[in-house]
Amino acid sequence: MPFVQQVAVGRRECLSVFGNDYNTPDGAGVRDYIHVDDLAEGHICALKKILSMEGGCITHNLGSGHGFSVLDMLKAFEEASGKPIPYKMGDRRPGDLATVIANAAKAKADFGWETKRGLEEMCKSAWNWQSKNPYGYEDAPKD
Repeated sequence: MPFVQQVAVGRRECLSVFGNDYNTPDGAGVRDYIHVDDLAEGHICALKKILSMEGGCITHNLGSGHGFSVLDMLKAFEEASGKPIPYKMGDRRPGDLATVIANAAKAKADFGWETKRGLEEMCKSAWNWQSKNPYGYEDAPKD
C-alpha cells in the first residue's frame, strides 16, 4: 500500500502490479491487507499474553482472514483519495503466490484478537496520513 499512496501524492509515476494471470477473480495477486492499528493492537494482545505466561514463546498469525486483489485495493484507494492511480502490469515475480491470506483463529482463541477495520477504512486512514505527510515524516518540523 505505501507505493499506492506515493503514486496518489505524485512521488511515483505509476504503480507496478506484478502478475495478471493468477488463478484469482481478476488475475492479480490476492493479499490479506491489515490496518496498521489492527496490527498494533494484535501485538499488544500478544505481549500481554507473553507477560502472563511462565516462559516459552508463542506464534500467531495476525490478519483479517479475507483477501483482496491488488487491483481491488488499488480501486479502494482511488475511492478513498479521489485520485486516479495509474498502474502498469508486469510479469509475476519469482516466488510470489497467487493468494496469501492469514488464518488468525489462534490469535482470536488465545487472546481475543481480531481485525476491526476493513479495506475502505484502511485506505481512508492511509490517505489521510499520506496526504498530510507526502514525504513521510522527513518533512515534519524539526525541534
